[in-house]
Amino acid sequence: MKKLKFVGLVLLIISSLIYGYVHPEKVTVKKKRSPSITLAGAFKKNGTYKIKEGMLLKDVVKDVGVLPEANMKAISLSEKVHAEQTIYLPKRHKVMISLNKAQAKDFMQLNGIGEKTAQKIIDYRKAHRFAWIEDIMNVSGIGEKRFESYREYLCL
Repeated sequence: MKKLKFVGLVLLIISSLIYGYVHPEKVTVKKKRSPSITLAGAFKKNGTYKIKEGMLLKDVVKDVGVLPEANMKAISLSEKVHAEQTIYLPKRHKVMISLNKAQAKDFMQLNGIGEKTAQKIIDYRKAHRFAWIEDIMNVSGIGEKRFESYREYLCL
């Protein structure tokens, strides 16, 4: 009888240990990705570029470099760059249109921009300074496709 109680006690302890055993959870640690921007156009190096918090565009240009034909008037070197941003630096052309200084007739030289859209750009400029040439996409009627066709001819 004592043997049976002892065996029962051992079985009870073993089953309690098995039942109470908790498998350790697998913990995966996600490595923080460094913030980066995408460079395109007249930069010496195009593609992904890792940035630091608070970095200015002039720091990026200094580090990466630009081609001799780069239109430096198309970017504002004093602007902060932000993670996941795409920065396009066009090449210089004979005709360059300043988003912050051009008149309506200048904007109308761009294919598909008439008086109304030119006036919308000027109205937007009165309310908001153009910090990036991409800001023209904030103007009603100018989307990504139109911007892509204009960006070679725009500067700040």
